[in-house]
Amino acid sequence: MTTPTPSQPYTGNYPGQAGQGAPTMPQGGYPAERTSSQSAAAAAQYAAAQSGQSFDKYCVIHVATTCDEHGVYVTKDSAEVIELGWVVVDARDPGLPELHHQSVLVKPVNTPITPLCTSLTTLTWEHVRNAGTFRDAIMAFDAYAKENLVNKDAQPSDAPNFAFVTLTPWDLRVQMPREARDKNVVLPAYLQHPVLFGLRGEYQTFQSHHPETLAFSSSTLSSICAGLEVEEVRSSGKVTGGLPFHLQALAPSSPRRALEEALTLTRCLRSLVQKSRPSANNPAGTPDVMTRPLDARSDVRAFLGERSKVLHLSGLPHDTTQSELESWFTQYGGRPIAFWTLRTPEGGKPSGSGFVVFGSHE
Repeated sequence: MTTPTPSQPYTGNYPGQAGQGAPTMPQGGYPAERTSSQSAAAAAQYAAAQSGQSFDKYCVIHVATTCDEHGVYVTKDSAEVIELGWVVVDARDPGLPELHHQSVLVKPVNTPITPLCTSLTTLTWEHVRNAGTFRDAIMAFDAYAKENLVNKDAQPSDAPNFAFVTLTPWDLRVQMPREARDKNVVLPAYLQHPVLFGLRGEYQTFQSHHPETLAFSSSTLSSICAGLEVEEVRSSGKVTGGLPFHLQALAPSSPRRALEEALTLTRCLRSLVQKSRPSANNPAGTPDVMTRPLDARSDVRAFLGERSKVLHLSGLPHDTTQSELESWFTQYGGRPIAFWTLRTPEGGKPSGSGFVVFGSHE
């Protein structure tokens, strides 16, 4: 079941993006002096970093899935998509104006919608009982993409003219391909090997140049919103019905549907791009934000061309264990011989990335 939408900004009852406050002054109350030649050089550096950017549109997408607290009813490898929500913006326009938004509900067939899932998304069985299948949802998105995103005259070797934006790569690089394999659904090429930006990673890059945002971590979307000074899209209060008492305090104060999550991500994307441009307070801008997408298509070509035996993993949940990785690879016929996971220098926390070594390329 799709939610048809006009090609106008999604407003409804939601407030517009919060206005940006006045620029902060350096310590002492006086702006730092900078010569015009320095500013010009900084602007040139920013422009050079952005010159490789060739996307016409960004498709900001969120995938809502079934879930369970302890994996009793829903494990990581059995979670099913229950809603897709996406917002398309014009990447060529500095303001990233919205071109389209849409959502598709999906009926899960193997896993239930648990109270925890409802507390995160507001969705119940009543919402999805008459919805289409996972295949139907992919077909609905592909119909839109073929008409509005994919260059109809593009050759297979041509670079894509749009990029996905997600909170983390997990939705498109793990969840969608795994569920497609489980349900014998052939994904379009742009979903099999997507080109995407992970907003969490881009925000972390931004933080490395803006220490004033370090108080707002990248651990949650709400914290990222605070760091980028944007208002979250909210349409529902806290949902705790059916949740065990020990989980009620952990339920989000404002659960969001997939489209609302995508709209919030879009606001963050606009703010991130705007704050990364050269300005009076930051003449150099932040040139390495939104310049290096994760390109699964190029990765696959390089892997096959080099007949590599090493895989780089990224976007792993922080609680992923080696035994889970071994089980997953073995399930699909892989025989890994070594694992390395990377940790942060501060406190040795998992970074969500690592390497796997195999005995042969095959």
